[in-house]
This record gives sequence, C-alpha cells and structure tokens, in this order.
Amino acid sequence: MKQILLTTLATMGLAVGAFAQGQISFQATAANGLISYSTDNATSALAPIAGVPTYGAVSVGFYTAPNGTALTLGSDGTPNFTGWTFNSLIATIATGAGKTSAKTITVANAANGVSVEMEVVGWTGTATSWAQAVAAGTGLGGWSGKTFTGTANGQLGWVQGTGDPTAAIPGVPVATVTGAGGYSGLVLTSLTPVPEPSTIALGGLGAAALLLFRRRK
Repeated sequence: MKQILLTTLATMGLAVGAFAQGQISFQATAANGLISYSTDNATSALAPIAGVPTYGAVSVGFYTAPNGTALTLGSDGTPNFTGWTFNSLIATIATGAGKTSAKTITVANAANGVSVEMEVVGWTGTATSWAQAVAAGTGLGGWSGKTFTGTANGQLGWVQGTGDPTAAIPGVPVATVTGAGGYSGLVLTSLTPVPEPSTIALGGLGAAALLLFRRRK
C-alpha cells in the first residue's frame, strides 16, 4: 500500500511538472521604465491613469518565444511576432502616471524555470491584443527597442529567465530584464503608417504631371 501511495505521488509530481510553466514578474516604474506617449513624434508625456486624451486606456502586453528566436521588424515597421506567443496583458495604468501594478506573467510556451525570448509592447484603445491594435491602426503603440527621437528604448527582444513554481523551494517569478538590454519603458506613437519622404515626393510629382497633362489638353 505504501509503495502504491509513493508511486501515485511521484506520478502526480511528474504530471504537475510537465504542465507547469515558468513565471516572470513585470512592473513599469520610474526605476524600471515608465509608459509615455507622443502625438507629434517629438515630445512625450507620461500616460495618465485616466487614459491618453482622445486615444483611451493604455494596455501593456507580453510576448515570449523559445530561447534563440530572433525578433525583427515587419514591412509595416512593427515587430514581426511570427513564432512568438502573446501571453497576457495589464489592462491599465494604475498606480500613477506612466506606472503599472505588479504583474506575474505565466509563460505559455516554456516549461518552468526555462529561459525564453521576451518582448514588451503597449497600445491605446479597446483592443485586447497587440495584433488587434496594429490591425486597427487608429491608436498609439510602442514596443521595447523602438527608436524615439533617435534613441532606442531598451532592446528589441532579449533572453529572459523564468521562475519555477514547482521547485522544492518554489522559485519566485524572475524579474523582467530592464535597462538597455531589456525593457526600459515604452513611448507610444501613432500606429498609422507614415509615408516615406520619397513616397510623398513621388506623389507630388505624379500630381504635377497630371495637372500639366490636363492643361495641355
């Protein structure tokens, strides 16, 4: 009977370990990096608790991928999250301008205690995911590693450790890497694609040529 009980407990322990997932802690603070916004791509202000004027509430989301997965920017200039998993979000700025409450992120695509690649994104409005916000293109958005007025805010994707809640002495969630090599705040700017100067110039030349053609007719 004792042997059966021990076997059952061991089996249960293996099952729990198999389904356990790593954990990461996150909080936007003055020390770790605040959430700001800009409507002119030149000046910025801290995101208020009441939401960004005109654009609404701020959400912060977290993407992870297997260790070694590269993160690049897509043709629209936003991160290409192919092969990455959207984990969870903080639905609002809570404890003061630019700040969020502490958040424990349960990593969906990694076992407990395993390092992953991580990226933090933010957006305004009613979208419940970064993908929805980008598809709508009507709000403000930003990500770690985005360049604002010539300076990159942190790193575009980084190696992040995770806590092991199933260890004999449970590991606490591992804090998000901060600073130049990780998260160092977000600046949310327009998600509407802005035409390149060359595109604007070509458009102007086309309009001028059309006007000239009509006059000759």
